[in-house]
Amino acid sequence: MGVSMADVKKLREMTGAGMLDCKKALEEAGGDIEKAKEILRVKGLAKAEKKASRETKEGIIAVAVSDDRKKGAVIELNCETDFVARNEEFKKLAEDILDHILSVDENADKEGEGTDILSQKFVKDNSKTVEELIKEAIAKIGENIRLSRYCRYDAQGLLHSYVHGGGRIGVLLEFKAPEVNDQVLRVVQDVAMQIAAMRPEFVSVDTVPQEVIEREKKILAEQAKQEGKPEHIIDKIVQGKLRKFYQEKVLLEQPFIKDDKKTVGKYIKESGQGVEIVRFCRFELGGL
Repeated sequence: MGVSMADVKKLREMTGAGMLDCKKALEEAGGDIEKAKEILRVKGLAKAEKKASRETKEGIIAVAVSDDRKKGAVIELNCETDFVARNEEFKKLAEDILDHILSVDENADKEGEGTDILSQKFVKDNSKTVEELIKEAIAKIGENIRLSRYCRYDAQGLLHSYVHGGGRIGVLLEFKAPEVNDQVLRVVQDVAMQIAAMRPEFVSVDTVPQEVIEREKKILAEQAKQEGKPEHIIDKIVQGKLRKFYQEKVLLEQPFIKDDKKTVGKYIKESGQGVEIVRFCRFELGGL
């Protein structure tokens, strides 16, 4: 059966397992997240805790956008120590991998595990693969290095990137605007900072998958029943709590970090720049 990307990401956050492993487990479990967790546990793919090893704890989130703002990519490249994460050789490796992802048509508008591209011929030197490029860096730097995941956007609109905390968090954002000027870029940068800080999962209420809404309603209704609320007011309680869910998970409904008296959607509208947020990809070091 088909499973939603939202469930795959949720299972990944809960277990620390790879996205492909999570997708397979959910398919095997018929979409049941608890069963999928057990499948991952049995197979030894789930980590005991998110920071179980030094390998997944350190590294950088790197982002690149083409000069015309039409192509962009973000990657998580892991290493064992923070010292190596600040190493220029390591940063150069990240840049080379980003260049490769942006240059190879096979990667257009895709998001996935780093293993998806390891067998590709390295675009700057076809005599080796991306995997061999990384192995060369391992030999040179002296630490284990792993490309965990990547996301590439090929935009109908325009792209903007933002990196926070020296590479701890990266955001790739697609937007539309009548023109690109300093005022537009200021709005887009504010929105990218919002995404980095507040971890929304959806752009607007309209983009929340119906199955996510139905699952949330079911959970909220069950919680209300367990709290002993009368049956006739449960629907009102659910709707109220659903608004809080949107305020937490939906970008345009979130309180704006620079002025929490207004939503992000209201801030964008009041800017008068005609900015429309199309989609975003947010990576945080450690698989979030």
